[in-house]
Amino acid sequence: MEHEKWLERLSDYVDGLLKGEELKQFEEHLKNCEECRRLVENMRRLRERVKEVAPGQLTPEAKLRLYERLNEERAKRGEALLRIPQALLDEVAARARAAAQAAKEVAEEAATAAKEVGAAGVEAATTMGKGALRTGEKTAGIAAAAAESAVDVAKEMGKTAVDVGKIATVESAEVVSEAIESPLKAAATPARLAAKGMKAGARMMTGGAKTMASSVKGAAKVTKKGVEAAATGAVESAKAAKKVTKVSKKTTEAGASVAKAAAKGAKKVVKGEDEEE
Repeated sequence: MEHEKWLERLSDYVDGLLKGEELKQFEEHLKNCEECRRLVENMRRLRERVKEVAPGQLTPEAKLRLYERLNEERAKRGEALLRIPQALLDEVAARARAAAQAAKEVAEEAATAAKEVGAAGVEAATTMGKGALRTGEKTAGIAAAAAESAVDVAKEMGKTAVDVGKIATVESAEVVSEAIESPLKAAATPARLAAKGMKAGARMMTGGAKTMASSVKGAAKVTKKGVEAAATGAVESAKAAKKVTKVSKKTTEAGASVAKAAAKGAKKVVKGEDEEE
């Protein structure tokens, strides 16, 4: 029983946590226990191995995995397991919670951004639709051309909204799920979330550029129909272009917002901060 008692305090001894009479008793036990002396030496070598690794190369998750691997080997040999420092377990758990929280915040930010871009897209589509109707009053040909352009723009906006929504929800949710399931993957979560944010922003900007191109192409078709029709089409196209420019601006702002949220989340994971703390 005495031996089992000191086995549980090996880590505290190596970490310098034993004091006074307790330290004296433990050292007296070491003089007569070859197994404990060997375990102490093993633990000290482990500490030295950890110190030799440069900061930044060994994450808390990697340290925990190192302890687990060593304990697996010790268990196979029937040796007493090393006690994993509670501080390390707490840090890994905090980083995992922070990663999950960061992923949630990025997903929420991306969803809000997608909603704003979608609203701006609807506004632009509405403006283009009204312009198409006014232009249609001048000539059926112009109306057909404008309607075709409006359909193309609406399709591109819809496709952009769907793609961004997928990135903001499904793909971000996958990152959150993997972070919760594996503490090791939690360390890579900030970079993956940042990549998702940049991907969403890039898709928004690409969609805005294609929307603008479709709008300009439609305006050109309308202009060719005639002087009077061209004048009307130019006015309506200018209105639509203004709205599309707004969409592009919203797209850029949304991408930056998502990327900022991802960067903020990355800092939280590194510090192990979450809402529970």
